[in-house]
Amino acid sequence: MHQIPGPGGPGTGPAAAAGPTTATTVMPPRPSAPLPDQDGVDLGGYTWAGLDEDFTRDVVAIARKGEGRELAESQVFEIVRAQPQAQGLPLRVRPHLRGELDAFVASYHRVIETVVAAWEHDRGLREVLTLPRVLHEQVAAARDTRVHLLRIDLLPQPDGTLRVLETNANCPGGLPGAGRGRSAWRPLLARHGITLPPPLPADDALWPGSWLLRLAEQHAGGRPETVALLCPDGSYRADTRDYDAALTALGVRVLHADPREVTADGSHGVAVRGEPVRHAFAKVGIQDLLRMGDDAAPYLEAVREGRLFVQNGLRGRLIGDNKLCLAVLSDPRFAHLFDAADYRRVRPAVPWSRNLAYCDAATLRAVLRDRDRYVLKRPLDTRGNGVVIGREVADGSAWEAAVGLAGDEGWLVQEYVTSPHLYGVMDGPAPRHDVALGAVDGRLVSAFARASHGERHNVAGSGRPHPLYL
Repeated sequence: MHQIPGPGGPGTGPAAAAGPTTATTVMPPRPSAPLPDQDGVDLGGYTWAGLDEDFTRDVVAIARKGEGRELAESQVFEIVRAQPQAQGLPLRVRPHLRGELDAFVASYHRVIETVVAAWEHDRGLREVLTLPRVLHEQVAAARDTRVHLLRIDLLPQPDGTLRVLETNANCPGGLPGAGRGRSAWRPLLARHGITLPPPLPADDALWPGSWLLRLAEQHAGGRPETVALLCPDGSYRADTRDYDAALTALGVRVLHADPREVTADGSHGVAVRGEPVRHAFAKVGIQDLLRMGDDAAPYLEAVREGRLFVQNGLRGRLIGDNKLCLAVLSDPRFAHLFDAADYRRVRPAVPWSRNLAYCDAATLRAVLRDRDRYVLKRPLDTRGNGVVIGREVADGSAWEAAVGLAGDEGWLVQEYVTSPHLYGVMDGPAPRHDVALGAVDGRLVSAFARASHGERHNVAGSGRPHPLYL
């Protein structure tokens, strides 16, 4: 039996959502990327035309000797395991694409905020974009609709276009680490005569603190003296060191705490470890929240009521990060919700995606029959957990069981989308890679690629991050 990773959790399916469980009529997708032929031969190896291959060759040559080798060996990315994760060599996107990426990120940010805002009043959207019951109640009572910080993970296609893999709007990681990598390599590359684009905002070591403080000042009208960094004990702490260092350098006191240490202070405010706090950077995974159960209630209530301000609020995090957002963006029934220009720019980049619980019989038969063409994703999981890739499933009965669970719990079903090869940067077979774009208020602030020899590119798994110059 194929094992589906990660916890399932109660109250995650259609029964947890508002509205009736009516099926929608949809057509199965046509494959949009190379797929194995009938003999199982891969038809598809390709590279992304958007990467500057001459730049990659130059960097590889520099990294093979002297100062370049030392620099390559010293660079680390996120602290996601017991040891720092080695960072790959920097890559560069071809200059003519920068304007297109800026426009896409701005439009994508607006459509995600539109989904977050529409969730309250659009019953059809709530049917598709479901939440576990305990979180549904908190989100329904919230009023925030902003998504301040997000990361879009994309897969470059053979025709040079990009397809959206997922949206990270809860606590997207890796943006400061990519900035550190670009900054570290810049002087050495310049000495070798390599022309580089201007720095991105995250290339400044103070960026993690400066953008967060600007946001806090806009919210409270003044600069906070203390900011809590909230992360569950024993969970991934990626980026928290960067935020700690930047905030401290900017003269702000940093208080590290578990979100379960958030309590009411008796004066309509919030205390963290017994100290009054109004602002926090929350590195709190949604699966962590579900595991905490009632212990997370004071934290959720403080964010929901505005007594504790965190990036992306409550709706922005729990709706914006939900993989079922792609089911909304993919379905033409919801096109009327969005600005027409933004929708025209974003919609072609969204793979065919639906909430499996509401698919009609014809679509379900297609999913069961052609597993190589489909992927199942638990809506609120992360780091590659809760993902079942049809072509990795050994037999039809295991796939049928996976589809049954995904239908019962209301998972995302999505067409399989391939990814390009990255040559010359690793020993052995060329890995595949994605592209991750980070944005604050719709403005590009950082970027990186993740390369791995498997289908999943997550840094928490086997993915190696490469800073991207844009």
